[in-house]
This record gives sequence, structure tokens and C-alpha cells, in this order.
Amino acid sequence: MAAIESLGLGSGVLTNDLVEKIVGAEREASDKRLDRDEEILDARITAYGEIKSLASTLQSATSALSLPSTAGSTTASSSDEAILTTEASILAEPGTYSVEVLNTAKAHSVVTDAYSSIDENIGTGSIQITFGAITYDGGGGFLSQDVDPTKGGPPITIDSSNQTLSGIREAINNADIGAKASIINDGSGYRLVISSEDTGENNAMRIMTLDDGGAVATSGLSSIAYNEVQSGAGTMSETAKGEDALLKANGLTITRESNSIEEVVPGVTLNLLSADVGKPISIVVAPDTAGIQEKIQDFVNAYNDFKKFSDELTSYNSDTDQAGLLLGDSTLRSIQSQVRSMISQPIDGLTGTKYRSLTELGVNTDRTNDFLLEFDPAVFSKAMKEERESIISILAKSGTAEDAQIRYINDSINTQPGTYDIEVTQLATQAIYQGGSVAGLDFASPVTIDDSNNNFTLNLNGKNEAITLTSGSYATGEELAKQIGFQINSNETYKKFAYGVTVEYDAVDKNFSITSNKYGEDSKISFTSTDSNSANTLGFNTTGKGTYEGVELTTLNSDAFLGKGSTTQPGNRAMAESEGINFASNNATFSLDIGGGAIPVTVNLNAAGNDLNGDSVIGDRKDTLQAIQTAIDATALNGDVIADFDDNGYLTFTTSAIGSAQQIEITAVGASSSDTAIGLNAGQGIQTNGDDAGLTFAAPTEFNMAVDGIGTTTKVSVPAGTYLSGADLATAVEAAMDTALGADPAFAGLTKGGETNTGSRDISTAIDFTTLNAGFTVNVSGIEKEIIVDGNDPDNIVNIQAALDAAFTPGVVTAALDGTGLKLTSVATGHNEYLEVTADGRGAKSDAALVTTNIATGIDFSGVGNNATFTLAVDGIDINVDVNSDGTAGTNDAASTLSVIQSALDTGLAASGQFAAGDVVAKLDGSGNLFFETLAKNGIRTAATYGSGASIEVKNIAGTTAANLGLVADVQSNGYDTLGFDDARRYGYDLDADVSYVYDPVTDLGSLQINVGGNATEVSFSDIDAAAVSFFGLQDVAIYSPSIAQGQNVEGKVNGIEAKGNGQYLSATDGNKKASNGFYIANPGADFTTPVNLDATNNTFTIKVDGVEAVISLAQPAVYNSGESLAAALENAINADSTYSTDGIKVKVEYNDDPASFSYQKFGIISGSKGETSTVEMVDVPGGASAVFGFINGLADGESGKAQEGEIDPSSGIRMKITGGALGARGDVTYISGFADQLNASLLAMLDSSDGLISNKLDALDNDKTKLAEKRESIDARMSAQEARLKSQFLYNDAIVSKLNSTGDFIKQQFEAMNAANK
Repeated sequence: MAAIESLGLGSGVLTNDLVEKIVGAEREASDKRLDRDEEILDARITAYGEIKSLASTLQSATSALSLPSTAGSTTASSSDEAILTTEASILAEPGTYSVEVLNTAKAHSVVTDAYSSIDENIGTGSIQITFGAITYDGGGGFLSQDVDPTKGGPPITIDSSNQTLSGIREAINNADIGAKASIINDGSGYRLVISSEDTGENNAMRIMTLDDGGAVATSGLSSIAYNEVQSGAGTMSETAKGEDALLKANGLTITRESNSIEEVVPGVTLNLLSADVGKPISIVVAPDTAGIQEKIQDFVNAYNDFKKFSDELTSYNSDTDQAGLLLGDSTLRSIQSQVRSMISQPIDGLTGTKYRSLTELGVNTDRTNDFLLEFDPAVFSKAMKEERESIISILAKSGTAEDAQIRYINDSINTQPGTYDIEVTQLATQAIYQGGSVAGLDFASPVTIDDSNNNFTLNLNGKNEAITLTSGSYATGEELAKQIGFQINSNETYKKFAYGVTVEYDAVDKNFSITSNKYGEDSKISFTSTDSNSANTLGFNTTGKGTYEGVELTTLNSDAFLGKGSTTQPGNRAMAESEGINFASNNATFSLDIGGGAIPVTVNLNAAGNDLNGDSVIGDRKDTLQAIQTAIDATALNGDVIADFDDNGYLTFTTSAIGSAQQIEITAVGASSSDTAIGLNAGQGIQTNGDDAGLTFAAPTEFNMAVDGIGTTTKVSVPAGTYLSGADLATAVEAAMDTALGADPAFAGLTKGGETNTGSRDISTAIDFTTLNAGFTVNVSGIEKEIIVDGNDPDNIVNIQAALDAAFTPGVVTAALDGTGLKLTSVATGHNEYLEVTADGRGAKSDAALVTTNIATGIDFSGVGNNATFTLAVDGIDINVDVNSDGTAGTNDAASTLSVIQSALDTGLAASGQFAAGDVVAKLDGSGNLFFETLAKNGIRTAATYGSGASIEVKNIAGTTAANLGLVADVQSNGYDTLGFDDARRYGYDLDADVSYVYDPVTDLGSLQINVGGNATEVSFSDIDAAAVSFFGLQDVAIYSPSIAQGQNVEGKVNGIEAKGNGQYLSATDGNKKASNGFYIANPGADFTTPVNLDATNNTFTIKVDGVEAVISLAQPAVYNSGESLAAALENAINADSTYSTDGIKVKVEYNDDPASFSYQKFGIISGSKGETSTVEMVDVPGGASAVFGFINGLADGESGKAQEGEIDPSSGIRMKITGGALGARGDVTYISGFADQLNASLLAMLDSSDGLISNKLDALDNDKTKLAEKRESIDARMSAQEARLKSQFLYNDAIVSKLNSTGDFIKQQFEAMNAANK
């Protein structure tokens, strides 16, 4: 039966109530103590929350002061803001300046004719917009443009999706190339307006439009054109020229492209709004004293708010014996101490000024007002007027370099205030690609760029992009260089990354060079794809092709060919550069023998107290040398011996005469202190170490070479002999290569001239060319001729060859039957020779020889009675032409006249209903005589418009046609048939070697550069003699790795410690050796050719990390297919082990699958700690685990960690930009961390949410509150146990009392019974 708790039933005492009172009395004291502690903790947490808030406000105010842009801020004002406004920077120099605005910059703008709708179709093709200064003719027409290759973009494609007026507007705007388009309705219709986004003459636009075939558009998109070719009626007209801003400042006339002008008033940007000639505008630049004062006052207020609250929390009232909530709090005391000290302490490194601390700027402690800060603006204003630069250094951080070409950029958390010396050992350079030399780049005739040679793939700074040049004829190297640069710089990827190039043409070397705009090792240029046509036209080739770069060698430097005299060995003592010897007071004596007997020399000049060599430095090593040389020249050895100090400061003597026969000996050295100082040694004996002039090879130098993968069967042999110059050696190597390649059967038949493809027309059977003329226009290495085949020899090749010989003279081009088609080959061979069929077949053309007037200038056909009318009959259809536009518009020349004729012809063609624009074209011959040529019918070549059956008639001549155009009635049937050629340009091939000697005076190294067969071939070498390696710089094909054009990072030292360069930026390094991690590298384990199965036999081992041992077991069973996955599981198992996770010990586990690595197929375990206690070792590895992981006991191939060596240098992290200058010592850079900068960093550290002083304090208070809650739980548990114990005791005692009561009652009853019985 269950017990029933009934406290007091036995005793009659209310024991339950008693227990509660006993427990309650005991608990009351604990609860009061805990409640009081909790109340204090909550108050402290709230207080620190407010402290954090006030400290954050103080940090914000301090941060505003710490910015150099705040401390050095200025204001600039204009006396007339309707003409110009101003913006001042920290670099602005206070003062008053005068400027007169003569003209504002304007954007270039052009407009089309009016259209009836924005949805009207204009045409398809492409639009190319280039930017640059335009040259105008006398009438204001477009004459030419100086293209800026850094601006613009790729052609804009116009197709069926965007060929409307509005579609073209969107296409131009979406292209984002520097032009913006809009449509306006001026009342006559809708006009497309195109304007340059940037102002200035150099941002004027040239708009060229092409048709779908890539030819200059003569209709359709030609209405969107503005250039020297597409001009006149029907094209765009100019509404505003691009103009530069023009202003006068300090008597100088200044031009700028933009209305936002810098570098006229230092540090001030002038924004021009209008011009007013003759009106000077006054610009006043002054320090922004009011703005800085406001920020200082904000700081003072924030500090005082922080201090007042802090003082309240840490106060003690002796009268009331009341203490502040945080009295004695070490964290708050530390914060107050840091802030107070920074306010009053002088700024480290700030010298030469009376202003060195915040107190000297008017911020002081008010002793009468609880030591709060007060700010006196008058003191600050005075300081700003006297030493503004010092104010910047007191408040913000600043860096200044002595050298004008070194600029302080920033610093790091490690950088300490101070002055640090700078030494530059290497300036940053840009990648410069030097193209190969090409004979055709002499521009004796224009260079033609077309589909056969207009594209290549460029790798610029690591980005591969396909580049396509605009087809055309380029008359100068500068013109083609601009085109190459324009297309590269227009590439969208390169523009996105701000990559660009400069392309220059070298008329002497006949090549192009390309320079990256980026500096440093990341600056790279190479070609990843070019074809032979591009290589032989432009000189661009992929790495490994073109010129073979021999290794640069000291054995090929200038000294190697000049020879040298005999030199004495270095003496016994090195002399410092600053050491001058007074030989006057203590002569030095010695004798020199160069073969004619010993000649005594006495050195007796004072080199310690005189400037003997005239370099304005008194008493240095150079003066000592001058004294010695003067003494030698005073003897019979004058001009025969040269004294010098070597790089290590030892004195040597060399004979002036060169050659291996020369000798020199030192004898009879004196014993004076001066003799000892110069350290001569008379025991060297005769020295015969001179060299004869030139390089001498006792035996032939031999090697094999390959051209485009074909190797020589007989070695190239460079004859034995002496070569007196690098050029002589290069000539001999070149001759030996030519001899070997010319005689080697492996290369027989490879040399050839330019050639065409094999024509597709079957000419294997006789053709009567007298009735069926055939022909083509062919370009032979720059000479273009029209070939008309009209003979009737049964052998077609005879007819064709006769036509070729008649045009070119015999021996220029050979015709041959190749299968059933015709193939042409140039007789001249070599990589500079080419053939290109520019036109195959032809339509009929009118006879220009009949024309009576040539066209040499613009002709105005507009106006009543000025038009020229005539009819062209083609395929039986009359095409009526009315030329009625102004041909003087635009360029006002023959081209502008021809343009209006073609426009009228296109109108007539379209009106005929049978032809399309461009089916017949108007042309001028070499004398300026007009003729017409048929091409197609509705865009399709037909027998009546192209070929031997084509004809054209000129008739119905009226108006001014005869007078202005000279046309007469004419009928011609002179077209000719095609032979099936394509229009590709094909170059010849040769094996001509070109070897040159190159000497670099900067590095004092020489090399051979070898080219065979031009820029499209690849040359390699094998089986190389030792001499060919040591003196020619040849490398075996197996190891030859040609380098690409690459820049170099700046290199140097800061504070005597090697710095890190990145481009032009040089950063000071720590200068110490950092602590390292301990690691373990196992033996080879599983190779994972088959999956690894983990089970109970191989999943456990014992490891010791950082001295702590643990047994690790990986989960099993498990299957792993790679070392990477097993490494991840192993890392997780170690880090998850409670032994390590409790102590914060961690590792990283890796598996190496690189066959070239020492640790291939090995597991590596790296401790997460650093220093001497960082270790990883195996303690116990069962065989199964060893087989899988490769673990063995101990460190295996690992190492213990290393402790840090040395301290971090105070200059660490300071970063500078070095833009040029000399190598060597470059002065100092001074870094100053101002008050606000230091305090801001300190406050940020205090407020750091992860490890800041305040955050840590709040975390500690939160922990205290957690512990308080734990105490409450502990008391609850103790009181519950106490209550249960008391209840148990009372129950027990109550039972006893109850039993005693029962016994008492029984005894009482017995006594009562006994008493009753006695009665």
C-alpha cells in the first residue's frame, strides 16, 4: 500500500509549514544576493552598451577627421558662376587666380535627311564610327581624319532586326562606343542625330557605312555616312563641329577637349559653362577652415559625451559613500587612458614645425569643467594660416617622398610612423612586342589589308581575343599602325579590363611594335594565332615562329670582340670608395714591366686633400686612382698602362695594347704606409692573360637545324677562324645556313613563288577566246594588272601565258594546267612574293577613251539647267539617269562628283524595275575619265551583265552631260568570262637565312637572331656543338622555350629590406622570417587505381598533434574512390576528436596526385598552429592503416614548426608608386600617422565585434550572467534537496512521535483501566 505523506499527523505539529519556513528562510538570503548581483550585471551590461554607442559616435567623429581629404580640404569660388564653377581637392593650393574663357568645348554632331517615319527601313550592312580630329576643305567639307586608335569600337551590325531608323538609333546607343544617337522631328520629318559623347576636336566622328558584302555602301546605309568618300546629297550633314575649350590663365592660352578642366589652377577642377572673351574670372582657393572646425567640434562633443558618461560610471562620492557602477573597472580605465594620451601626445615623425599635437591646434582640457575638452577656433585658424601642411599631418595620416617620381599610396596595420630610405634596383616596364621585319612595310606602295590577311588572335595581359582589321589600302606605316591600335583597343573584353596598347611603326626596321598600357609581370603580349599571310604582311607571328632568339651571352658582348690587354691580379687590400691617400707625405713606389724592363713609378700627389679627378668630391678613391695614373703617365709607360680599381675595390694594372702576346708584372713594391694602403703584391709574377681581338674558333662549329619541322640531313658547319665583330660572325653563320639548306636534299623543291588556287573552270579542252573572252585582274607582289585572254591557239595555256606576258613582260608569272583548271605562279620566289586575283571575269564597261572631259574636281549639278541626263542600256533595258545633286559638297573633288553620279545611277537602276542599286557602277580611269561597268542584274550575275556576253550602251545624252561629264554615245560588248579563281592572297616560300647580331648595352650581353624564310616559319636546332651553345646561344629544340613579351615589376628596398614589387607599386615587407607550421608527410599509400575500403582492420591509428596524443578512428565501413575524398574524411575525423576540439587543435589534410611532385600519392597532415610547438607525428600505426595511408611512426618526411625569426620592420606595408627616375638610392619616404588616424584605429580595435575590448567586456558580462543563472539553478537544486531531506526527517520523527503517542495512549488507557478497576 502506497505511503501517504502526512506531515504532523503523528505529532500534531504543522511540520509542512515549518519546512517551508525553514527552506524559505535559508533561500531568502541567497535569492537577495543573486538578485542584487543580477541587477548590477544588467546595469553594467546596459552601461557598456551605452559606452559602446558613445565610443561608436566618437569613432565616427574621429574617422571624419582622420581622412586626408578632410584635414586638407579646401574651397574654391568663382567670381562668375554663369561662366565657370569650381571644385577643389586636397591638392589645391590656396591663392587667387585669374582665368578668361575664350571658348567652351563642344561635341561633334551630324544629322540625316528627313524620313517619313521612325520605322522606315534604311538598309543593312555595318556602321563603323571612328574618332579623331577632322580636316575640312575650303568649303567646310570632310577631307580627312586623324584617327585616335584609343577610341571607338567594333563595327555595328545592321540587319533585318534593326534596319529601321529607330533600330539604328538603338544599335548605336547599345554599342557604347562614344557616340549617342537620337531622333528628332523638325517639322519636315524624322531625322537621326548622331553626336559624340565627349567634346573636343579629337572626338569628332567619321562614320563609314558598308553594305552586306563589306563594300562601301552606295545606297541604303550610305544615308547614315559622314566621311570623305560617302559625301554629298543623301548622306549626313554636320550640325556642330567638335571644338576644344579655349581659355587664358596667367597669360598662357590653354586648350582642352573637355569643359571639365584640371591642371590649370593646381588641385582645382574648372567646369566651363559659357565663354566671355575679355572678361577675367577670379578664382579664390582657401583652406576649408570652417568645415574642418566643424568636424573638430563634432569630435570634442563626442569625446565630452563619452567622458561625462564614463566619469559618472567611475565616480565615488565620499560624502554619501556611493560609488559609480564601474568604479575600478579595468576595461573602462584602459579605454579612457588610451583616448586621453592620444589627445595630448605629439605626433611621431612630425618635425620642423611648432604644431605637433592636437592641443596646439586649440583643443585643450578644461580643468575647471571636469577636465572636458574645449576647442578654441581662433587658435586653429591661426595654425591653418601659418602651417596648413602640419595640420594635415597632425590630424590624418600622410606620406611624402623626397623624389618627385615616387608617390606614397597607402600603408598597412604594421606600418609605423617614421622616415625610410628607398632604393630602386629595377623600374617597372611594359610588355613590348617587336614584330618581324617585312620588306613590304617599306610602303614603297600601299599595303593592302583584305580577308586574306586581316585577322589574328592576340593575347594581351592574359586575355585572348580575335582581332580583325578593316580592309583597305594603307599608304603609310603610321596609318596602318593606327588601324591596328584602333581595332585592338576597340575590343570589348580589353575595354572591360581597361587594357590597351600603343602601336608604333619603325621605318628603319620596317616593322610594328605593340606596347601594353599595363606595367609589371602581368603585362604580356603574344600572338596565339596568325596565318602565313598575316605574318608576312604585318610581321606578327605566334611564339616560336619567325625570328629565333638566341640566348644573350657575355661571350658575345662587346669585350668579346674588342680583345683586351694583360691585367695584374688583384692586390692584397681593398680600398673603400671614400678613401683618399696623401701620397705627398708618404710616397708609394713600385715598378711595372710590360716586356721592356721594369719602370719605376713614384706616386707623390695628395689624394686625401684634393679633388684630383675634377668630380667636385675631395679625397676619395677616384682621387687616389688619379694620383696613381698621373704617376704612371709621368714615366715611359705613358699611355701604355691603365690603373683601375675592380668592383671589389682592389687595384689592378692593364696594358693598353691588347692581345695574348701582352704581358705585365709588378715588382719592387715599397714598404711605406701608402704602399700598404694600395695593397700591391710583387709576388704575382708575369701576367699574360690578354686576349686577341675577335672570337677565334679553332675548329668548325656544327649543328643540325630544322625549318617548319624538316631537319637537315647534313650538319650546318660554320668555318673555323677569327671573327672580329658580331656582324662578321652573324654573316658567317648566315652563309653556312644558306649553304647547308641550299644543298640538303631534304629541302629540295620547297622554294616557290606566290601562287593562286587552281581555277574551277575546266580549260583542259580548247577554247576559242577570240569569241569567248576570259580574264582576270591579278596582283603580283604589289603590281596589279588586268589580263584579257583573247587568243585562239589550240593550247589554252599558250593563250593565257601570252596575255600574262603582254601585261607583265615575260618571266613574271607562269600559267600552268593543274588537273583541268588554271594555276598561276610567280617566277620570283620567296616569302615576300605573292599572287592575288582581285577580280575574276568582268562585266561590260563603256569606253573611257571616248570621253572628252575628265573629272578632277567637284561639280554642282543642282539647280535649274545644271543637271546631266543620259541613258544606259543593259540587257535591253533602258536605265535613265538624272544627275541633279551638288558634287561640290563634302570633299569637293572627283570622288564627291563620282558619289553624286553613282547616287543618281542607283536611283535610275531602282526605277527601271529590273535592276537594283549597285548593279552598274560608275568609275574613273587613271586620267579622270568617266566610264560605267555592269556587274549584275538584281544582285545576280547574268550572262548579259557579267562575262563575255555582257554589253552596255550609253545614249540619250542631254543637259550638261557632254560639257561636264564628256560622255558620248557608245556601245561596248567587252566583258570577259571567269576562270574560277578565289580572291585569297598566297605567298611564296624560301629558305633564305637572315642572321643578325644584337648587343644590349644595358645588360652588356650579345646574341644572334636567326630568321629563315620570313615571319611565318619555325626554326629549331639539335645536335649542337658546345661552341654553338656557348658562343652562338643556340638551344636544343627539346629545351628551347621562347619567351613572350612581358613587363617587369618594380624592384627595390625600403629601409634596407627587399621590398615586393607589383607593376609600378613597391611595398615594404615584414623583413622577418615568419613562424611556420609543423607537418607530416607519409610514405606512399593507396594509389586509388581501385577503390579503398575502410573497415575495422585499417581505420584506426594513434597520432600526436602539437604534443597532444589521440586515438583516431574513421567511420567504417566506407569506400573511397579518390585520395581527395579520403583526405577530407581523415581531416574531419582528427578535428572532430574531442581531445583536439576541446583544446582548439586543428589540422589540414591533403593528398597529392601530381606525378611531378616529391609527395606524389602521399598524405600530408599540417598543424593549424605555428612555431616550435607545432608538430604532427604518428605514435602507433597498425599495418592495415599503414597500407592505406602510408603512415609510419615519427615525423616521417615532415618537420616541426619553426619559430618566428626577427621582428616586423617598422616600414612594413608602406606602399609607393614609382613612375620613373634613376636606379639606386632615391631619397626617403616619411610616413606620419596623425592623432585622428591613430585614435580611429584604436577605437575601431576597441569596437571590433570579434575581438574588441568592449565586445570582450560585454561577452564577459554575458558569461557572468550565464554563471549567475547557473548559480540559481544550483541553489534551486540545493533547496529542493534540503526540503526533501527536512521532510524526510520530519516524517521519520513524526512516526516516532506518533508511536510514542500511541504507546502513551495505551499506557494511559491501562492506568485509566487500573484506576477504574480499583474504584
